[in-house]
Amino acid sequence: MTQKDIQVGIDPGNQGDGDTLRDAFIKAQSNFDELYKVIPVSDTTLPHDDPSVEGSIAKGLQDAGAAGGGTVLVAPGEYQCISNTLTIPLNVILKGSGRRATTIKCLHPNDGIAMTNSYSGIESLKLAMPNYSNTNGDGIKVTESAIHLRDLLISGGDITTWAINLDGVNLARIENVLLGFLGSTLKPDTLTGNGIIFQNTRQTELPFNYGDSKLSSIDIFLFSNNTTGIKLLGPDDTDLVINNILMSKVEIHGGAVIKAGTTGIHLRNARRNTLLGFDLEGLETGIIEEHGGTGFNVPTNNNYFGAYVLGVTNSYIEAGEVRDRTFIGCDGVTPATIGDAEAVFPRSLWINNGTLQIGQKGGRFQLDDGGSLNGLQLDVSSQTPTIRPTSTDTAAKISMGLQDTTGVECIPGIILPPQNRVAPNPVEGMLIYYNASVVGPQPGLYQYRAGSWVFIA
Repeated sequence: MTQKDIQVGIDPGNQGDGDTLRDAFIKAQSNFDELYKVIPVSDTTLPHDDPSVEGSIAKGLQDAGAAGGGTVLVAPGEYQCISNTLTIPLNVILKGSGRRATTIKCLHPNDGIAMTNSYSGIESLKLAMPNYSNTNGDGIKVTESAIHLRDLLISGGDITTWAINLDGVNLARIENVLLGFLGSTLKPDTLTGNGIIFQNTRQTELPFNYGDSKLSSIDIFLFSNNTTGIKLLGPDDTDLVINNILMSKVEIHGGAVIKAGTTGIHLRNARRNTLLGFDLEGLETGIIEEHGGTGFNVPTNNNYFGAYVLGVTNSYIEAGEVRDRTFIGCDGVTPATIGDAEAVFPRSLWINNGTLQIGQKGGRFQLDDGGSLNGLQLDVSSQTPTIRPTSTDTAAKISMGLQDTTGVECIPGIILPPQNRVAPNPVEGMLIYYNASVVGPQPGLYQYRAGSWVFIA
């Protein structure tokens, strides 16, 4: 097959120097069809998982793969797969006529669709898997990189299976995907299994980090107990992680009644992932972040922006060593502890009715309008603080305005606790409230001037 150059005349009509626009479009389509095969499928009465049956989806996928790539275009209707998994060949797209128009229904207990080749895709259809123990397979099982899933609806599954399972995969794009249906009764669109998992079960064969993918506009409705919306699962007892995944505009909902064991997002041995603008509701646990096993794949640098958690029993659970996280603009999601190099802005960059903590193990800088502090607190609470010598004496300094001209305003006032011993390193101008007989005969406010403590009031 060779690409054809098509000349178009300078005027709409044929002037002898090229085709009309209409002729050019016809030739361009013919050229495209020759280079990239389009195979229509429309007969809903066939066993569509049998590649020996002409007109079946399986046969169309086989033919498109043999042609070097193409699209298997499936008309509206329900297409049944009796006993076999559909496999998407290299450079082939399986495309329906809409996720409410084209349904591929699996009647067998195996994986519904296998993506074992790169540069493949599935678009615009519904995949209906058997419910509960009637299946031990995943809806879509992906084991090669550079794939895309777009405009899909997936239902069914068991609590041990996943609607989408990506195992040892990079460069996946999952967009506008609906998993399940919100409701308290079992319906044809109900997701009875789990949502999406990124993992690497072949770490001996493939000792690499995987991820490097994007999930956007994902809606997951969990129906069953002990199910999870999205899981990033790096292997235990290794240094390998699932990393560099961007999840944006994600909704995970468990319904009006919280179901036992439901989890929105579970990060285990996962690193450098970003969750942007997500909504978790009606779940037992919103987020779990944990380190499992004995490897050096500690979760670090996972970032949460615009997380909203409502009606969740446990908003955030951490287990094992977890560090270097960022929470910005999150409502109802904050970590239980603060470790190295972490930043938490509970509602926004404007600190209001919340707590800002910046610290390293024992140190803390905290602003809080709660009853415990009512203001600004700086402390170092470590039992074994690190003391570093400096070339000059240092002290805390607060200044406002250009060249320190504005000063500091304290409302309603400043409290100076009475001191019972002389300050060891006084500086000129220092103010201290001393008890009687410490630096003078009477208690009161003293200022250090020219080497002596002078009573003020």
